[in-house]
Amino acid sequence: MDERFAKTGLVVNWVEPVLSTDARIQQALLLETSSPINPRNHSIMLNHLDMVEEFLKSDVDFGVFCEDDVYIRKGFNKDVQIAIDGYKRLGLEVLLLGYLTNYKAAETHMSGPHYPLEIPFTFLSVPDDLWGSQMYLLDKNGARRVLEEFGDFSKVKTHYNPDWTITKMPKRACIYPMLAVETGSVATDHWGQIAFHRACFETNFKEHEFF
Repeated sequence: MDERFAKTGLVVNWVEPVLSTDARIQQALLLETSSPINPRNHSIMLNHLDMVEEFLKSDVDFGVFCEDDVYIRKGFNKDVQIAIDGYKRLGLEVLLLGYLTNYKAAETHMSGPHYPLEIPFTFLSVPDDLWGSQMYLLDKNGARRVLEEFGDFSKVKTHYNPDWTITKMPKRACIYPMLAVETGSVATDHWGQIAFHRACFETNFKEHEFF
């Protein structure tokens, strides 16, 4: 990932991984909840929250947050400015730059309006069944909203996972074509998930377009 981002000319900041031994996870396991705590999902969510907190400490207005298994679109440093302009124009809380879809999103009906952005990019509404937090964009207000809504695990009424929380904030959109595409592999032995992630990769990845 360092090599890929280096090709964009942008600096990437990493946060430390959250392990299952993290005190926040151990504390969550002690709480009485309606469903069992999934330590792996919990650690992923906490990692995202740690990224958001680091962004809020910075002096930049926008932050791009990503997972460590994505290809990055060539020309990213230019294209992300287009995304930022659209984020501001549409008054968003979160903009998905990389997500999971096994169809060409701009050519398939999705609920809600489609917003023309700048060729070749389009902003699309995000239905509840669109998943993936491979890469997304927040401003400082969106970041503060994330921590207010999801920082306290005990107050979250859904799965503690970025897919169910950060990427589902009310004022949301996704950009297409994506600026980041997952590498196509997933840490599971569930054949359906393996096949789905692979299909998403094959649909959206073109070698000449990504680092």
